Amino acid sequence: MSANKIKTAIKKFNKFLISSHINPEGDAIGCQLALVSLLRRLGKKAVMLNESPVPHVLQFMKGTENVLKEIPADFNFQAAVILDCPDLSRVGRVSEYITPDKVVINIDHHISNENFGKHNWVDRNISSTGEMIYDLFKAFKLKIEYDEALAMYVAIMTDTGSFRYTNTTSRTHRIAAELIDKGVDPYEAFGRIYETSSLQDINLLGEALQTLKLTDDGKVAWLWVTKEMLKKTKASLEGTEGIINFARSIEGVEIAMLFRETGTEGRIKVSFRSKGKVDVNKLAAFFGGGGHVTASGCTVFGKMKAVEKKVLAKAQGMARDI
Repeated sequence: MSANKIKTAIKKFNKFLISSHINPEGDAIGCQLALVSLLRRLGKKAVMLNESPVPHVLQFMKGTENVLKEIPADFNFQAAVILDCPDLSRVGRVSEYITPDKVVINIDHHISNENFGKHNWVDRNISSTGEMIYDLFKAFKLKIEYDEALAMYVAIMTDTGSFRYTNTTSRTHRIAAELIDKGVDPYEAFGRIYETSSLQDINLLGEALQTLKLTDDGKVAWLWVTKEMLKKTKASLEGTEGIINFARSIEGVEIAMLFRETGTEGRIKVSFRSKGKVDVNKLAAFFGGGGHVTASGCTVFGKMKAVEKKVLAKAQGMARDI
């Protein structure tokens, strides 16, 4: 599947539901904003719907106020476009609206994508879904406007770790350069997302860093964010973004892990990062999750120590093999 084939599919419908995964980040939200703008410029109607709210640090982008949690009663869409989502269950409650009579268009770059749509455009060799939406603009021969450029730039920047990760290519930089030429200010975009922390977030980081541990060989590092930490610091789960990178940055570490207690008793979210030698998508998949080679995640049920023990054992086994 390619951008041109998705273009052909889009032409068949007039009303669209645009959604992405729970707990969306820059790639998910940026793609939604850019795509809904593209569809409206084509004279089509589109509604953005997510289970989770837009993170505070992304709300500076125009259009985020239009991401809904409930679909309007009078909006009978024909096709659902699911962005940056490896499987349909990851959209959460939004899946309840996607009945068998709706056509699903799946646009994603995750290596773990299950090709769940009628129309699947999955490119695992591309940096971000943001790059794919850029290709869609080119397929429709639409001139990219500023707000669209900003949304796509944020999508690409966040999923490449500010152009640091191994998924960054020369093509990624060429696209970013074009978006900058449309008026995007790289420093402002970076600052809005990565240099806008609350005191509560910083206090949470301090608490989490005190839990940092390394295996004896120094190849695996991990941290915890507990419900008690969140209560003590009055921070939100949104404030945990980026904490894992402190573990990943330690010299010699090949696998970094962040364990987060959620609001549901016995439900632990685990994030994985690697420097490229270990495929953490395979690690996440072992526990029913997925993502990318260097960035993945999963949810594991159980008590804190038991979850840590079994996830760590698997990670250590993979790290020993390199």
